[in-house]
Parts: sequence; C-alpha cells; structure tokens
Amino acid sequence: MIPERWHLYVVDLEPRVGTKPGKQRPCLAVQPTEFAESGLGSTVVLPLTTRVSRADAFPLRVRIRKGTCGLKRDSDLLIDQILAWDNSLFRKDLGLLPEALQEEVRTALRDFLDL
Repeated sequence: MIPERWHLYVVDLEPRVGTKPGKQRPCLAVQPTEFAESGLGSTVVLPLTTRVSRADAFPLRVRIRKGTCGLKRDSDLLIDQILAWDNSLFRKDLGLLPEALQEEVRTALRDFLDL
C-alpha cells in the first residue's frame, strides 16, 4: 500500500517504546504522497489516541470527532508524536480527512515545529 497524504490509516505501531504509542491504531499520513511513491518505503504519520485532552491542548493535539473517517470515538491527533513508519505496516485506509481539519493540522504542525 502506498499511503496518501491526509488519509487516516490503521497502522501497526508495535512494539510500544517510551512515549511512542504502540498497538494498531489510526494514524494520519502527513507526508506528501509523491515521497511515498518515490520508493522511500516509509511514510510520516501522526498517531491518534482516544485518550482525549479535556483542555485545549493546541498545538500539541488536534481533536478529530467521532464519525470522521468512520472513527467510533472522539480522538486527538498527537502532533508531538511524529513518526516515520514502514509502509508495509499500514493495514487499512479509513478515508480522507476533511479540508478544515487538514488546515488545522497544518497550523498545529507549523506552530509546534516553529516554522
């Protein structure tokens, strides 16, 4: 599978190491699709968690509401947990993130990375 930018995927993140989330979980592909197609073999993703923050944690987290791309629970994108993950570990395409959320993620990444 060649992951596409702004799509949510179920990705196998085992094993859990330090603060890196483990298990199979939804992740957002943020790397431009052209890089994945170039044969790099990995894609940069942001993992999601269902342990949602009660306070406004922007830019460290972006809320993805239940129902978006078929998610069964409200989830937070973990902006500070950027990972490059092997494309062979992408299990299922959950769909394209809506444009408004894509822009919110772009803003969070710019703020977090001070770009």
